[in-house]
Amino acid sequence: MKKKNSKCEFSSERSLKLLQNFRESLARQSKISAVRAFKDAAEMPAPRFWVSEARAMRIVSRLFQGIDLTTGMHSEKREMYLEIYRRTKVIKERNPETPLGDIVFDVVNNPAPRSYLTWQYARKIINKAKRHVE
Repeated sequence: MKKKNSKCEFSSERSLKLLQNFRESLARQSKISAVRAFKDAAEMPAPRFWVSEARAMRIVSRLFQGIDLTTGMHSEKREMYLEIYRRTKVIKERNPETPLGDIVFDVVNNPAPRSYLTWQYARKIINKAKRHVE
């Protein structure tokens, strides 16, 4: 569980990427819709999974043990962890001797299909990033 007011090490990278995605979405639109741009920004591919390697390792290792810690999570977060688990499982089956932590580290730091954020949360991050960048 994340502590209140804790800050992840990749938050500025995430903010800048979402802001970039938001601006790209606006540039592509013929009829400007901020809501559409926020949704697009959250759905565009991400350069990595927006979760720490340590947190992903805790969740994935429990999934390998048959303990599903994702059941009470928000659907976006749950989907993210299950995608990390799925990728980790495929690699582990091909390379059983590779430590699980090394695999999870690589998976988390590889491109993700999307940001796994609601558009409303992406909006908060983007608006905050706009204030700091401009």
